[in-house]
Amino acid sequence: MQKRLLYAALLLLPFLTMLLTNEIVKRNTTEKGYSSHGVTTINSAKAYKDKCSWMCHNNTNYCRANHVKYAKPYFAEIDPIYYGIIRALKATGNYGLANIVFLVVLIPLIIYVLLVKSIGMQFEIRKLKKEN
Repeated sequence: MQKRLLYAALLLLPFLTMLLTNEIVKRNTTEKGYSSHGVTTINSAKAYKDKCSWMCHNNTNYCRANHVKYAKPYFAEIDPIYYGIIRALKATGNYGLANIVFLVVLIPLIIYVLLVKSIGMQFEIRKLKKEN
């Protein structure tokens, strides 16, 4: 019973945290949201020097020039992966849907399954240690 509760919490807490964070930000923001494909977002598309917006999503170089601090020395290693993921998602023919399927559903699900397996192994190790 406790394991099921733990596994359910591990599955639901990240999504609940994301939803709560978005709702809190939405209530406390006064800027006009960015509209794309018939959907209005929480954040605007204005170019800010002190924070990221949809401008950073639509123009990665703007974000890199104005907001990135710690990753600058690693662009040579990061860029092939970053732009490779974007190219792969665009190659599916539906970039938005591919984003949701891979980055919102599949990758978190894989991480969850691996985490559950790891915790299960840890429970088994503890059980074996108690027996000895």
